[in-house]
Amino acid sequence: AITMTMTTMTNILRTNATRVWSRQSNLVPAISSRVAMHSCVDNAQPASTSFRSMATGTRGARGHGWLKKYRAGLGGRHLQGRWHFRDVDELNAVNDQVFSMNDALNKEDNIPTEAYLDISVAGEVPRRVVIELASAALPKTTENFRLLCEEKDEGGYESTLVYKIEKTVGLCFGDVIMNDGSDGRCHPKFGTPNSPFAFEDEGFLVSHTGPGIVSMMSPGAHRNDSRFLITTTDAAQLDGRFVAFGRVKDGMDVINDIATGVFTKRGRPTVEIKVVGCGVP
Repeated sequence: AITMTMTTMTNILRTNATRVWSRQSNLVPAISSRVAMHSCVDNAQPASTSFRSMATGTRGARGHGWLKKYRAGLGGRHLQGRWHFRDVDELNAVNDQVFSMNDALNKEDNIPTEAYLDISVAGEVPRRVVIELASAALPKTTENFRLLCEEKDEGGYESTLVYKIEKTVGLCFGDVIMNDGSDGRCHPKFGTPNSPFAFEDEGFLVSHTGPGIVSMMSPGAHRNDSRFLITTTDAAQLDGRFVAFGRVKDGMDVINDIATGVFTKRGRPTVEIKVVGCGVP
């Protein structure tokens, strides 16, 4: 009985395998005829492109039509985010126009358009960085910065530290509370009962197109306080996120020397970098 059962099972398996093979062999002529029919049509695409390919920018791709953009020199699937097409020359021209609005300020109002920081590294002789401010275009943001520079009591920029150095972004300043980047506070003039330590984003008029751009470091939308950074390179990822309000007019060599000459541990400087003096010239 056992022998008959094994023989029967073997025959069934052989029969099923034969049926599957015959079905697959019958499909080959049908597929070949379809390919031949499509290849006879004028200007027809090859059979391999009859389905959606990556060049169509299928839903879910990192940037629709990335291959088409890549071939056109506009970035690609592996060049998304920061490395997108960006006309830096045009953005620099816009930045110049924003800062040139200072020429229209009424001189009788005596609105400063510059500020300075005296920075000392490891107790050495301080070196000055002069910052040009977009006072006409961004009056609230620039005034907050000027008042904190002029504040000589606790709560101003004087005696604060450069608490972090991002080699590929810039130098981080302005924590007037904890001095470690964890907190900040705007000038009391701009605080409100609902937000006593921060004020809203005034506008993203200046782009981070290169070294020397001075920008607020807000932890979120409409949360500008006292923290700011000075860029050491093009930082397109900050556009539309941080409000840039100034640019280094003189002393960019000081910023570059700190960024390249100070050893850091996880971004934290291993020596004390202090703002020993600041104000309005």
